[in-house]
Amino acid sequence: MKCFRKAGIAILIFAVTTAFVFGSGGSQPSTMNAATTANSNFNPTGYPIVKEKITLTGFGNQNVNHRAWDELTCFTEYEKLSNIHIQWTTAPDQGWAERKNLMFASGDYPDIFYRCGLTVAEIINYGSKGILLPLNDLIDQYGVNIKECINELPDIGRALKMPDGNIYTLPSKSSVEQNASQKNWINGRWLKTLNLNVPTTLDEFEAMLIAFKTKDPNGNGKADELPYTDQGNFSIFRSTYSSFGMGNLSDSQFNNYIDLGPDNKIRLFAITDNYRQQLEWVAKLYSEGLIDPESLTQGLAQFTAKGDQGLIGAAFYNGNIGIFGQKYMNDYISGPPLKGKSGDPAVYNNIQSLFGIGAFAASKQTKYPAEVMRWIDYWYSYEGTLLLRLGQEGVTYTKNADGSYELTDLIRANPQGLAIPQAFGYYGAIASVGAGCPEFTRDVFEKARLEPIVFTAYEILKPYLNVVARPLLSFTTAEQQQLNPIISDMITYIDEARGQFMTGRRPLSQWDAYVADIKRMGADRYVSIYQASWDRYMGK
Repeated sequence: MKCFRKAGIAILIFAVTTAFVFGSGGSQPSTMNAATTANSNFNPTGYPIVKEKITLTGFGNQNVNHRAWDELTCFTEYEKLSNIHIQWTTAPDQGWAERKNLMFASGDYPDIFYRCGLTVAEIINYGSKGILLPLNDLIDQYGVNIKECINELPDIGRALKMPDGNIYTLPSKSSVEQNASQKNWINGRWLKTLNLNVPTTLDEFEAMLIAFKTKDPNGNGKADELPYTDQGNFSIFRSTYSSFGMGNLSDSQFNNYIDLGPDNKIRLFAITDNYRQQLEWVAKLYSEGLIDPESLTQGLAQFTAKGDQGLIGAAFYNGNIGIFGQKYMNDYISGPPLKGKSGDPAVYNNIQSLFGIGAFAASKQTKYPAEVMRWIDYWYSYEGTLLLRLGQEGVTYTKNADGSYELTDLIRANPQGLAIPQAFGYYGAIASVGAGCPEFTRDVFEKARLEPIVFTAYEILKPYLNVVARPLLSFTTAEQQQLNPIISDMITYIDEARGQFMTGRRPLSQWDAYVADIKRMGADRYVSIYQASWDRYMGK
């Protein structure tokens, strides 16, 4: 399967420094023998997984559009098949990191961590502390579908294996190329009304936003237009990194502010003049009222409500156009990456990685390791991912004679006016609302789920794609121990300062003080550790 397009810098996507091919070479790490949980109640093959129902505890990240997880169709239907009930504790996207940290610090762990978005640093940390269960032997015995996915996309297998040789987590392969790339969505109806062309430069983009603000393109006689808005994720920065000559190793899922500088060496671009110029540009747009003040805090529901009112002029977003709401979503078109003052346009940073490795983990405290592995393995099968991704046949989708799928009007034209992500979240296709579920989605599901304009927009971007993803670098235990406090302090500081500079709460006249603060927090050591990992990754 061709999952990635190669161009520009030749890198292996999400590879780690230690090559890994599942089930071959060397001795396997010592893990709990999965057979120890096998008993008269457990079925090692077939369904149900257990003869008498058992309950597992689960902790997960709940998207704002998800119903309560114990009401989600995908889970309730699978409970009937597996005979395993999950007692869920969930935390919302906003505040998830804090809840996750508190849970790991509590010493009282659930059986499973679902849609948990564990980073490499967290995997190494919690794995080495004996909190996470090593999965190597369990995958070998019960991970039938997981092994097939690894064989289909070997980079997943390489990325899952940590430096100590253990596999602690399972992946999420939830996107196709067309959906993973960041789009510059622009209100085409407003462009036509104002006789404007699709912008191709930063200056043209700014001029378009001014026109959206001042010329009443929605025609209601009110100055209520939102020239640009965001879904609380700083997409305007990530989508214009390359316009300012930076960000060639960054994506919008793992923002570590690391890239390759002009000397082809690792640098922290958040203290470069390129980044300062970008901050200046975004702050100017904000000060002129061209950026919605709620951009940094609003969730998908609030964003979609504005789309339903016909208020949004532009937004940068990688996913389905359905986020703008049913009424006006087909008004939006996409343009090329914006040319800036530094270098040619290149969407280095605008391509999300097509898979992540921290979607699922099990606690070493679980009394049911074999049952856990059989439960999660289903979600990597064709049938399991279909249930996660499209929901119930005859309710949320139908299957055509040629094997393709179509969404029903319950999702595509919801009678309650729900946008597509909201409808999916209500009717139980959890993986279609927010990325990061443990799954291995098939392209045929995405062709049913995504609007045709998403594929059209991708064709506009293709000529500009130089690097399709950032490598997921790994670190030695000693390096990770040094990185953890730096990341905790310095990256948090950079993130917070970005919002402060953007909104004017902190003037850019304090730039030098900002840089000095970051250097005091360990910027040089941070860069040197990443350089060492990059050199290993490149075989130097």
